[in-house]
Amino acid sequence: MTRKIISAIDIRADKIICLIAQELQIHDKGNMLQLIGIGTSKLPIECLKPLSIEKEIIRDHIGEAINEAENEAGIKIDNIYVSISENMNSVYIDYDQKIEDRIVGESDIKNFFETSKFKYLYNETNEPLHSFPISFKIDHKKSISDPIGLRAKILQTRWHTITTSKNYLDKILDLFNELEINLKQIVSSHYTSSLAVLTDEEADNGAVTIDIQKNKTVISYTFDNQLIGYDTIKVGTYNLANDISQVKSIPLEESERIRKQIDTLNSERIYEKKLEKYFEIYYSRAEELSVLIKKIIKETRFNSLVSNNVVLTGYGAKSLTIQKLLSQLMFGSKFRLGSTKKINGSKTFLDNPSLSSAFGLLSYATNHELEGDKYDDKKEKKSILSVIYKFFQNL
Repeated sequence: MTRKIISAIDIRADKIICLIAQELQIHDKGNMLQLIGIGTSKLPIECLKPLSIEKEIIRDHIGEAINEAENEAGIKIDNIYVSISENMNSVYIDYDQKIEDRIVGESDIKNFFETSKFKYLYNETNEPLHSFPISFKIDHKKSISDPIGLRAKILQTRWHTITTSKNYLDKILDLFNELEINLKQIVSSHYTSSLAVLTDEEADNGAVTIDIQKNKTVISYTFDNQLIGYDTIKVGTYNLANDISQVKSIPLEESERIRKQIDTLNSERIYEKKLEKYFEIYYSRAEELSVLIKKIIKETRFNSLVSNNVVLTGYGAKSLTIQKLLSQLMFGSKFRLGSTKKINGSKTFLDNPSLSSAFGLLSYATNHELEGDKYDDKKEKKSILSVIYKFFQNL
């Protein structure tokens, strides 16, 4: 039995999360991912964008989470994957590849990465993080799910690419250089949350992941195992706490504590706990968010592909009120609370929806390979490059 160590850092507005796992290769049983260390560092309640606070402060928070995870796992981290939830944009690109009446192979799809259309995404201000082939056409006819093995004259592929700013990437790279940790890759949490909570069937047949974060809510659309798009609502758990703070003229820290209490209580318990004077404020914002989520999902052009399966996850997913509201509004869809799949560890952690983006990063690391992984033995710090990952690999 051999093992491979994988480390991940999830940079979020509420906290920094570090996970360490070992990928065990067991004879006759394949690979198994086992969680062996976890560390967290809570960010200030007023923090909405982690990389906007002082560099020394965010570096210390990252270091604290790493040290805690290292102590639990009993190992020292050398390389790490990082997920981010800020500063990203979607670009859709159609690429026509001349096949000249032969059988389409995988290399014909990957050829996109050698084109000027892809290289153009690397410019003075931005770089691509991910590129997903989300639809195909043979000879400009009806869309197909998989062109491999089919004869074609022209293969048209629509790509969904997620980009971010070079300045943002440089800030992250500088942080980990100072911590003397090799940064393997930066990954979008819009993608990793879905990787963590969706079953193979949901990811293949189409699903919506609703990730309620501290400073926003991200609605991600997955179909045919690809992230085909996402939408963002600038409402998160901070808004629930801030509303209570503003209306009742109490400190934000106190209103955040009240919000967490209301999250886990039903209407009867709210009355017992004497929280009813805050609940109306809380409910008003929770209802607004739920209605916005339903409206956006209904109006997205991906609705017919993904709306049958709806999974709630993220920092705000523990709210029983939001769960109930969304369950009622999503009537007709299979709605459930997300929990992490395909990783072994404590159910307390795996069933916690607020950790899904971090666990999804571990899943990503085990199922995607970087251009240049074959050079890892040189131990050089690489620049941050977009990934050319293994296509059509089961996640």
